[in-house]
Amino acid sequence: MDTTRKGCLLNVLLFVGGAILGTALTATAAVILFLPGSTTTSTDEGSPNVYVKERSSLVGGTRHEVWLGRTADYGHVVVIPNGWDTTPEVDRRPEGVELRFDNGGRIFVPESSYVGGR
Repeated sequence: MDTTRKGCLLNVLLFVGGAILGTALTATAAVILFLPGSTTTSTDEGSPNVYVKERSSLVGGTRHEVWLGRTADYGHVVVIPNGWDTTPEVDRRPEGVELRFDNGGRIFVPESSYVGGR
């Protein structure tokens, strides 16, 4: 009867260990699949600085963003729609910044979005 208890205890310990290992592997795989990578593809110095970034992940694909701010890691983020050029022409105005794209698309960001408490 003693060997039966050890076998039962061993089975429980193996089950718990397997559950912990399985959870850790699943969490690691999820982070690898969904964690985006970021690359700054162009910079336009001025007030504010304009940084175009390419963000990609294995599951989400690739998207482009424009960051308006002091540094490439801090500022107001504008997502560029899919199919648009990734190097906008920057027109700085007293009331904000206008981004112009080759396809005729324009995005205007008011100064209050990237100046002040941000």
